[in-house]
Amino acid sequence: MTEHTRQWARVVDLNKCIGCQECSVSCKLWWTNREGSQHMWWAIVETRPGSGYPKDWEKRTAQGVMPEDDDYEAVPEFTYQRLVGSDGSQPPRLLPVKPAEFGPNWDDDIGEGTTPSDTWFFHLHMACMHCTEPSCVAACPTKAIYRRPDGIVLINQALCKGFKACIQACPYKRIFWNDKLRVAEKCILCYPLIAQGKPPACVFTCTAGAIFFGDLNDPSTKVSKLVNEYKVALPLHGEYATQPNIYYIPPVITAVKEKAGSQTRPEVRVPQKYMLELFGPQVKEAKETLEEAVRQAGLGKPSPLVDILISHPTYEL
Repeated sequence: MTEHTRQWARVVDLNKCIGCQECSVSCKLWWTNREGSQHMWWAIVETRPGSGYPKDWEKRTAQGVMPEDDDYEAVPEFTYQRLVGSDGSQPPRLLPVKPAEFGPNWDDDIGEGTTPSDTWFFHLHMACMHCTEPSCVAACPTKAIYRRPDGIVLINQALCKGFKACIQACPYKRIFWNDKLRVAEKCILCYPLIAQGKPPACVFTCTAGAIFFGDLNDPSTKVSKLVNEYKVALPLHGEYATQPNIYYIPPVITAVKEKAGSQTRPEVRVPQKYMLELFGPQVKEAKETLEEAVRQAGLGKPSPLVDILISHPTYEL
């Protein structure tokens, strides 16, 4: 593969993500507000554990099968006539013709567990990973998908012939089919904004400042330090071997609790087994590094890692 001098990348701090969906909504309004893209959520925040979007995409990947139509959001139909044709005898109500059976964020804030002490969930920002070894590029028979010198993966829709091989090949299922335009579509990392020296919409609208953005190949950037120096930002499902360029700081930092006048830490925030499934064995070292940095900062000692985690702005272009 061609040598790249720059690699745009994101690091999402899952300890900070509050699931507000600002990234999802801004992306939807900016890029997928046209006909044929109603079911597309190029960026979305999933609640974990949960089915994700499209539904059960991890299971689809494991099975090597395509998502089905029911795995996406159905375009709702509304009885608008009840509003414009009401005779006033009954309060007008706008209801969908068919109740929704699934949609984006379907599992919003639904946790796992049976008691307050063992119930847990967290939020997971998802978008095209703009992989270094993108399986969609290798799968496309018409060579419509390509990777730019700065690492952004794009689709030349003039060459797209609708084989949908890219959708099946993408292990994260972040490529969508536009049935109106008859082309595949996906996140473009807001490259027109980057060309203007601005970060992607999902980055600058993140209320919690949880998404870091910059050049992974530049050792001075925050994303590079989090990934390469401190090694606290990890790929999601690294076993897919596509070398994704969205990295995650796992939600492993546990809050200090006061008990009987002394400080104690709960054992876990999210079950370690689940963290291992998502982020691999490196999650153990990342947890130790993160919690030691937080401990040092709590003692009033310098902590360059914590300084990065709480810094603003979170992007460097």
